[in-house]
Amino acid sequence: MNKVRALVLNARNSNATLAEQQEAFCELVSMFQDMAYACGYAALGDFCLAEDAAQEAFISAWQKLSQVHHPEAFPGWFRSIVLTECNRIVRKQRLRTISLDEGMEVRASHPDQQLTLEKEEMKKAAFAAIKKLTFNERMVVVLFYVNEHSQKDISAFLNVPLTTVAKRLYSARMRLKVMMREAVREDLGARRPSRDGSFAKKVNAGLFDEYIGQYSFERRPELVVTIRREGEHLISEAAGQRHELFARYAAKNELLTTEFDGRGEFVRNEHGQISHLIYFEFGSEMGVAKKICGSVPRNFERNSRDESTNC
Repeated sequence: MNKVRALVLNARNSNATLAEQQEAFCELVSMFQDMAYACGYAALGDFCLAEDAAQEAFISAWQKLSQVHHPEAFPGWFRSIVLTECNRIVRKQRLRTISLDEGMEVRASHPDQQLTLEKEEMKKAAFAAIKKLTFNERMVVVLFYVNEHSQKDISAFLNVPLTTVAKRLYSARMRLKVMMREAVREDLGARRPSRDGSFAKKVNAGLFDEYIGQYSFERRPELVVTIRREGEHLISEAAGQRHELFARYAAKNELLTTEFDGRGEFVRNEHGQISHLIYFEFGSEMGVAKKICGSVPRNFERNSRDESTNC
């Protein structure tokens, strides 16, 4: 927990640069991405929705990081955010009852059709067994087999005693046969976010989404700055000019332009959300702009390319 504590403190250190804060938070993403995904799957029973819930939870955690009173308690605090995102998804849309079966329908590469059929039936039986477990048992099983997290780590994440984790895991094991456990390990393990860097990259890109929106200058209300993300780039547009923005490593909570000496310092409200933009050119303050329109809800679909404002 010492490493988690240090990362949380660095990620919310007001004296650190924005780049340093994000670097620390991205390490937290790497540490907890598989747990967040497993937690989401245990709650939702759907691979794609679990990944969406995990991604949204990391963005929410980044925005609310100042609310963690005890940095070492981050795992349990973050788990509650994941479950909150899962509840939001359940309320927002009806889950398809066939999603688990669809997740198991993989094209056969083996010429023996009988063997392929047996494997598919085994997977179906395994997932059917998991769905019959209690929620608490299902949670520890998925956490344990996604990336073989230790019972100690699961205890910290679920905020329950180590003995409770052991009892739940033992109870679940007794209800799952060996072949079923192997099927779960293979299928869930192949889907874990840490198998490649795409999950962390999506979360990292999402950290910049909070800057997206429209900003109106208080003294010149007709002048509106629009910030949008195009792929992995932040773009600002105002008065017919278009510039790419970036976070300089030595800069604090601000974005700079690539074309000239222009920079925006972002001000947050009591909820940690960006409310104003203070614009500077060549070291001089040019005006204060109020955020009048926020970003669109994040869409983490794999083929999503265009992200703009919902104004």
